[in-house]
Amino acid sequence: MFLTMVHKPDVIKIATMVDSFQWNDNNDMLTCLSDGKLITWFYPNAIYVDKDLMDKARSTKDATDVGKLPQIIHFTGSIVSIRQLDGAIACLSVPPFAKILYEHIDKADFDKSIKLCRFVNDKPLWACLAAMSIYCRELDTAEIALASIDEVDKVQFINYIKELPSEASRNSALALYCKKINEAEQILVQAKLYYRAIKMNIKLFRWDRALDLAIKHKTHVDTVLAFRQKYLEDCRKEETNDRFKEYMNEIQIDWETINAKIQADKA
Repeated sequence: MFLTMVHKPDVIKIATMVDSFQWNDNNDMLTCLSDGKLITWFYPNAIYVDKDLMDKARSTKDATDVGKLPQIIHFTGSIVSIRQLDGAIACLSVPPFAKILYEHIDKADFDKSIKLCRFVNDKPLWACLAAMSIYCRELDTAEIALASIDEVDKVQFINYIKELPSEASRNSALALYCKKINEAEQILVQAKLYYRAIKMNIKLFRWDRALDLAIKHKTHVDTVLAFRQKYLEDCRKEETNDRFKEYMNEIQIDWETINAKIQADKA
């Protein structure tokens, strides 16, 4: 079984050996029968936010009793109705709290969402809230939810995003968190935050793209060359890229000047 977005095709596989699937009647929950199990994803959109959260924000329940070739006919509330091979209807339930969480999120009531998750104290529900709040750019809620499922590195990154000085840089960092690298770069370039766009590509070792941006916007070419040179020295390697060789011969690297420009762009 695969998921994809309507306006921007990006097909991602989420399950194998699927007999039947059904979307919830009232919200975005998705359930399927796969290899004798009923698998329910509380927030399928999480796969475009953070695949790790997608895997955590789900429930798995044994469904071998429904027999072979079952078909899901309804998924209403927390009840999944299944037609068995002999025509009989069987009902299985999924955890009911995700439905309540959706109601709070639809009203943008993140305080009640946090209270619900604390009351239930269920990690899949916390993971669901984490993905929802990141998608809604509610970083305080995301921090609490991620901490509750012991995602320390992600909590640190959320804190880093919160401390960024501009809305554009925060939106770019969120896009980068969601692994949307080109979108993150585009946000920075449109906001004329060229150094941040260049440095992002340097950190991702996209050296050619960093150099392209520096040349196009006529800024920080020496910065790219300096970091490239330092990287190669640390790795004890020689430069093999002809473009970098050419610019290295033409441009003098002065770390004092580079650091001054970096500080000016960060101000």
